[in-house]
Amino acid sequence: MDAQTRIAHVLRKYDPQAWGGTETHVAALTGALRGQGFEAEVHAPTGPEAQDRALAPWVPLRRFHAFTPFLASGAQRRALWEMSGNIASIEEPLRLGFDPGLALTHVHTLGRIGGGVRTAMRLTGRPYVVSVHGPLLGAPEILRSDVERRLAGTIDLGKPLGWLLGSRRVIDDAARVICFNEEERAALAQRIGDRAVRLDHGVDLERFAAGDEDRARARWPELGDDPVVLLVGRLSEQKNQRLALAAFAGVRQQARLVFVGAETDRDERARLEQEASQLGVRERVHFLGNVQPSAIPDLLARATLSITPSIHEAFGLVVLEAWAARRPVLFARRSGLADLADALGEPGWALDSLDVEAWSRGIERALADGPARAEISQRGRELVERRFSWDAVAQRTAGLYREVLAERSQGRAA
Repeated sequence: MDAQTRIAHVLRKYDPQAWGGTETHVAALTGALRGQGFEAEVHAPTGPEAQDRALAPWVPLRRFHAFTPFLASGAQRRALWEMSGNIASIEEPLRLGFDPGLALTHVHTLGRIGGGVRTAMRLTGRPYVVSVHGPLLGAPEILRSDVERRLAGTIDLGKPLGWLLGSRRVIDDAARVICFNEEERAALAQRIGDRAVRLDHGVDLERFAAGDEDRARARWPELGDDPVVLLVGRLSEQKNQRLALAAFAGVRQQARLVFVGAETDRDERARLEQEASQLGVRERVHFLGNVQPSAIPDLLARATLSITPSIHEAFGLVVLEAWAARRPVLFARRSGLADLADALGEPGWALDSLDVEAWSRGIERALADGPARAEISQRGRELVERRFSWDAVAQRTAGLYREVLAERSQGRAA
């Protein structure tokens, strides 16, 4: 294997039982990069040891030991691990440092895992690239409150390790920082200049076009024949299932609201179920949990409408997936979703407000207008075919890697 083209992708979590947009992105990107001349491998904390079927067969999955450096109760420690909250590793930076065959590391997290990558690569004179998959400009207040609630009563013993690893300098010392929306790129450019770059996520066009409605009906007969309003995303305040519930309660058509996603906060589902009961819609609200990624295309084929009322999304991969499946999406025009709204050019499907009444009326209009749903579904599909295929994303990412490696070679020559 050519050492000049071997790339490690480092994540803070890679678990099929708690799958999210970052894992989807890395699994698809690493497979597509081979066609661009790069050999990719995935590094992630301890988890299922078997080769994950989401990864291409030629992409190794290498696990490393990580720990939660918090003094906390057993329940809090489990919650911290499930949310991957600022975990740390000694093994991973050592492995990176003693692996001279790696030309470059692409880290998909900040914090102490990112700090370990930074230290290992700087000490060995090799570059690293960062992808920012979460809020970078400062998390909205509701997201900060959620984290503070989970950390209440814990003592963080990892601060000295974070300082030693330079976890606060992961962004500043990176060769490139990839942002997935223009707002964050522009803001970060004021800090690190043209090392802040904007790239897109991609979507598997063939997989999402192959969803089977009949298969979904057979697997989830409890959904009956009513129209389905689908929200894909882990149960969390960020994904805003509470707004979806309140808006759905105001919808006058007969329909079903379906939540699909990991339950990383074990109390969130109970809270949502209680709210659904209080709103009088519990019998029409379904929690399917964290289904396998392979089942999402079938659920989209069954859906009449997909909704994404998130408080924040660095990009909004679930919107691309729905468009790839030729399904209409009603989504919030916020953060990375605003870029998708501009690309689509249909303002009626991107709501500026998180007002409950506005979302109720938006869902009602979408359910009532079949021709409008068909038209926007086709426009969405054409957009992802034109701009968001994984081949196109891999080509742009590979170009960025070549720039970084060329800069390193030029620096050595100088």
